[in-house]
Amino acid sequence: MLTDYHMHLQPDGGGARAAAAHSWEADGGHLSPAWIERYVARARARAVSEIAVTEHVYRFAQARDWSEDPWWREEATEDADAYCEAVLGVRAAGLPVLLGIEMDWLAPRRDEIAAFLDARPFDVVLGSVHWIGSLAIDDPGAADWGGRPAEVVWSAYLGELVAAAESGLFDVLSHPDLPKVFGTRMPASLEAAMDDAVAAIAATGVAVECSSAGLRKPVRELYPEPRLLARFREAGVPATLSSDAHRPDDVARDYATAVAALRGAGYETITRFSRREPSQVPIRWA
Repeated sequence: MLTDYHMHLQPDGGGARAAAAHSWEADGGHLSPAWIERYVARARARAVSEIAVTEHVYRFAQARDWSEDPWWREEATEDADAYCEAVLGVRAAGLPVLLGIEMDWLAPRRDEIAAFLDARPFDVVLGSVHWIGSLAIDDPGAADWGGRPAEVVWSAYLGELVAAAESGLFDVLSHPDLPKVFGTRMPASLEAAMDDAVAAIAATGVAVECSSAGLRKPVRELYPEPRLLARFREAGVPATLSSDAHRPDDVARDYATAVAALRGAGYETITRFSRREPSQVPIRWA
């Protein structure tokens, strides 16, 4: 079985959404059954049996006050409950679609995150570290991280990644080596810190995703890169499979590479979720 447990019904940013709106308006809107069915159809065409729609939490008005960042506040326009209703509706109609969310790890908002998740029937919750304080580490407009040294950013990132795992709020850690997105890889001086992070994550039982999205980014590499994926496998960390698609055409894109990396790392199964309960299924093309 193959799954795709990370995707979004719209691109990020008001300009990008306006440019792409004609795509879903023809189907009745980005929450319409017809638009979500496009994601399902692409998944099936690529031998994927089940998908999870995992919209960013910062797209929802309910989370608007969690951050003072202007971009975050501009994005927070959607209603989380309308989103949940739309996804649950297509599942009730028989489509193999799980209800998920990509939840930002914001340590000061731990209680708000827990309340948001407890109030809704999610199948899978992705935990992502996009922010280190006020720094958005994957913002193309700040690819130099404001002049911060790579060792400082990567060290802080690993600390937050472990904190996210240990919070108990998440089922899966998304793109676990995200700071490399623009090509700035982790300094060799932090190899021991990475080993400690992998061990700490393994102790929590949370999964990590093997994401093909990095192949579409400037770094042109899977998240996590194959050697790190093998370290997670050696430590006993379970894995999911994902594309981080923001449009139907990218669902399960480059999965041949991702599946080969999982198998090369020693994974024989991927993690499947239902109402946040994990199970293991063999990695197998349909």
